[in-house]
Amino acid sequence: MAHANPHAPPSAPEWRTDEILLGALQHAAGVALVLAAWILILVDVSRPGASALLPGLLVLGLSTANQLRFRVVLERAIALTGAWTLLAPWMLGFAANDMATWAHVTLGCVILASALASLRLARKP
Repeated sequence: MAHANPHAPPSAPEWRTDEILLGALQHAAGVALVLAAWILILVDVSRPGASALLPGLLVLGLSTANQLRFRVVLERAIALTGAWTLLAPWMLGFAANDMATWAHVTLGCVILASALASLRLARKP
């Protein structure tokens, strides 16, 4: 019967390329939301700008924390943030602003899809 060596250093978690790419995609979407917020605020559209800034910073923070140690709860929070970003133009009443709506819908879809893909990968052995 073979026993594990108790003096061996703990093995590092294995990172799969697809997990790294999804994390990078989430991080890039968070950066894009923050940049969209900055642009929207510069052109004096403050409600959509504020609506993009908070989820952008949240996605940046959560995706960074999730890269350090994957947690399903963090990925679910990212998915909820993506859904909020996707629905924000209609919930906050700025759907008439095409630039803001397309930024929110596009980046919200990217964030939500990447989070759901990460959750699906987490279920695989």
